[in-house]
Order: sequence, then structure tokens, then C-alpha cells
Amino acid sequence: MGSINSTMSKRDYYEVLGISREATESEVKKAYRGKALKYHPDKNPGDADAEASFKEVSEAFEVLSDDQKRTLYDEHGHEGLSAKGFSGGFTDINDIFSRFGDIFEGGLFEGLFGGMGSSSRDGPRRGSDLRIDLEISLNEVLAGVKRKIDIRRRRDCDHCEGSGAQPGTEKQTCLQCQGMGRVESSSGFFRVQRPCPRCHGVGSVISTPCEKCSGEGRAVASAEIDIDIPPGIHDGNQMRISSQGDSGVKGGPPGDLYVRLRVSRHELFERLDDNVLLEVPVTFSDAALGAQVEVPTLEGVESLSVKAGTQGGEILRMKRKGLPALEGGARGDQLVRVIVETPGKLSSEARELFEQIRELNQENEHPARQGFLDRIREYFKGKSNGSEDPGDGK
Repeated sequence: MGSINSTMSKRDYYEVLGISREATESEVKKAYRGKALKYHPDKNPGDADAEASFKEVSEAFEVLSDDQKRTLYDEHGHEGLSAKGFSGGFTDINDIFSRFGDIFEGGLFEGLFGGMGSSSRDGPRRGSDLRIDLEISLNEVLAGVKRKIDIRRRRDCDHCEGSGAQPGTEKQTCLQCQGMGRVESSSGFFRVQRPCPRCHGVGSVISTPCEKCSGEGRAVASAEIDIDIPPGIHDGNQMRISSQGDSGVKGGPPGDLYVRLRVSRHELFERLDDNVLLEVPVTFSDAALGAQVEVPTLEGVESLSVKAGTQGGEILRMKRKGLPALEGGARGDQLVRVIVETPGKLSSEARELFEQIRELNQENEHPARQGFLDRIREYFKGKSNGSEDPGDGK
């Protein structure tokens, strides 16, 4: 099941890092290093609040360290990022280390925490995220829909079952690090741990690589994924399907699958947030006299009351015939714009009847036109009076 990120409870990213909106790139990085050091999981083992804060400051850094995302956030906030498909947030600590490995490698972090959080490029790595576009109809937005999609991704090799070793052979414990994946050295008063250069932090080596995946442990394979799309989706919304991206490298966690949803244009309806708009032609006589007309809705044909004297362009509202709100709440309405259709050709009999109607019509039966004519008369009356004024001092 996919998830759609909500922006309702997110804190301001500048507040999270404790910096001003004018902070430079180096100031953003410095602030992140300080916050990450404070909440680092190796410094706060088993502390769920510290882990949540570590993820929060990392999300803020991900946005504010990227010029494009930062500009979008400055102009439109969290909603602007969400509308452009940036889901944000981290569910896995390893994901943070994978993305910001250069921040955590070496120096202060590695000296204090023994490199436990570092992500060597040659060691275990998180799998890549995958992104696809999926088109759905307005009717599917109304009810929600379950879809099956076919993707190609790198998953654990079925020949070696992801081990990277040729079937019938086994991985060998790395002799340099004795299977620990790290080697230790002294630097003054500090003892520093780094990924083992022989096994690249894995703790084992492959003497006979798999003939299918060449020892990587992954191979490209097709997969069919079930996606449950909730009602009320908007064009451009993005869903994250956890762990359905590429498999991790050398024991790393899998990436995620991101599905960007596109809502196709409807032949009849125009979407206006959670409302839908429909234009309905109405005959001149039905608009003047009133009538019940049949109009389509997203759920079928229904009867709509057109009151006598309805004007062209007037909007009629059909309550709760629109689309559901994505995060709950009242359903939208269907708006019906009336298009009064004037006859293009008249029979002699029809023309005679219209002539009779015109003669019978009184001024108070056309208040808008009468008001317009009154304003014209006042306008030209004022112009006439102004032209007769000789003016002062002439």
C-alpha cells in the first residue's frame, strides 16, 4: 500500500535547523552537522525521540541544501514541494546515511562514533528509488482504484539468491577484519574505525562470483506491483510504495517506488479542486419559463431544476455531486453553467410568436437591459451639459 505524505504537521525547515532564511550554503551545512551530531543514533541508542529529530533535521537539510527545492519551499512552503512531487521524509536511518554519506564520512563523526553511521561507497548501500507516471481517469478519482503496474527493477539474483557467490560456493570471512567489516587505527588519543579496505565493510569476500550477476547479488527482473489509489487524488500527487525499488547493494536496504499520478482530461467535466464544472445548453424558452433538464454527473444522469428567468452564464449548484476530499471532509459539488441557446433559424410561425412576445414585453421584464439603457441616457446627458458649459475665464 502506498502512502501520500501530508504537509499539515511539518515544522518550518529553517526553524528545524535553527537558521535564518538568508543562511548561506555553508551555514546550512554547518547547522545540519551540529543538529545531526546532537541527535545521531550512535550517540542516542534506543532513543526514539532523538531518532525522529535526526530524521527531521535530515529532511530539512535535504530541501535547504538543494537550490531548486529551497526556492520552491521559500515561495510556496511545504504545499509547494508536495505539489511538485517531493514527498520528503525518511523512514530508514540507512537512507539518510546513503544520501548524505559525505557529511558523515571522516572527521568528527567518524572519530566519535567509529564510523558506524558512515556509508562507504564500496560497502552496503541502499537500493535506488524508482519513479513512474500513472494516468487515471476522473471517474477513478471519484471512487479510488486498485491498479496493477509492471516495472523492471534490480532485485536479488535468483541464481545465487542474492549472495553474489556462484551456487555451490560460499562467501569467505574477510581475514583482514575478521568478519567485522571495520578496521581500527590510532590517531593520538583517539581510536578511529573505518570500513575494511579488503571487503569494503561487508565482512566477507566472494572467491567465486555468480555467473549471472557477476557477484553483485542483483539482476534486472520484471515485477507486477499492486497499487491502491485512494479517492480524491489530484493531478501531480505522488505515492511512495515502500521497499519496491531496486534491492540494496551488499546487504543494504531496498529503495522505494514513487508513482506520480496524472489525472486525464474528461470529455465533459472540468475539475475545480473538489468541484466539477459542466456546461449545459438550455433552450431560450426553457430558460424563460423554467424546466427540468437532464444533466450528466460522474455517477449517471440526474434531473436539474432550471428556474424561470435563468440567465445565460448563470451557475447552478448540485450539492455533493463533485469529488471527495483526499484527506476526508465534505464532498465537492457539481457546478452547472447554463448556456442559453438562441434559435439560429426561425420558421415563419415561430417568428410571428417571437414578434408577439417582443410587443408584449414590458420594460420591468428586462431590468438589466433597462438599467443599461438608463445609464447610457445619463452618460450622454452629462456629455451634452458639459459641451454647453462655456467654462470659466474664457
